[in-house]
Amino acid sequence: MRPMKITLRYIVSVALLAGCVAPALAQQAYYPYSYPQRPVQLFIDGGASITTGETANDFDNGYTIGGGVIVRPQPGPLALRFDLNYARSEATNQFINLNEAATGTAIDDGSMQTLTGFADGMLEAPINPWARVYGMAGVGFGYRRIELTNGGFFCDPFFCGPGFGRTVIASSDVTHFAWNAGAGIDFALPGGQSWFIEARYERIETSDAPTELVPIRIGFRF
Repeated sequence: MRPMKITLRYIVSVALLAGCVAPALAQQAYYPYSYPQRPVQLFIDGGASITTGETANDFDNGYTIGGGVIVRPQPGPLALRFDLNYARSEATNQFINLNEAATGTAIDDGSMQTLTGFADGMLEAPINPWARVYGMAGVGFGYRRIELTNGGFFCDPFFCGPGFGRTVIASSDVTHFAWNAGAGIDFALPGGQSWFIEARYERIETSDAPTELVPIRIGFRF
């Protein structure tokens, strides 16, 4: 139950942020046209990928990028959303040390990469003529790759990091069923475009333990 409480806290935070930002924007600008209701709308996004649950024990927070399409069969609050997202997180020292002990091999770097695709139902509700909140939930697939490496580090007077010639000590590639749910707020722009901020709970049903992420993304619809 603890991981879900953490997840809901992130999503509620976005909802509270939406409630605070919308009135401020309302005082700054007013766009005298109907909110965009295009039958098909593309979008791109990116932001932070927060690890939660057991995943947070093995991997730090990382980043995510993605995009997709929103389809409205008819004007109104309901829409279908299809998206594809990539995320990457670096392994924690705890995870690296555990695998060093298990393999008896020196490991100095590790990462988790995920590729997820979702088909979501989306429900939108207007706040005012230029802003609306939305919720979404759906299912899809999740591909996860974990990689442990050593060697190939370089250093200069200010920084040390992975370089060329790294050796892969161990890796794992799996694809499983995944699901997600989240909420966000969307702001209209002149010309029919809009920008948005959202948080989602994403769960890949990997067999060892579920892979749980809370991406917080900022994006652009066009």
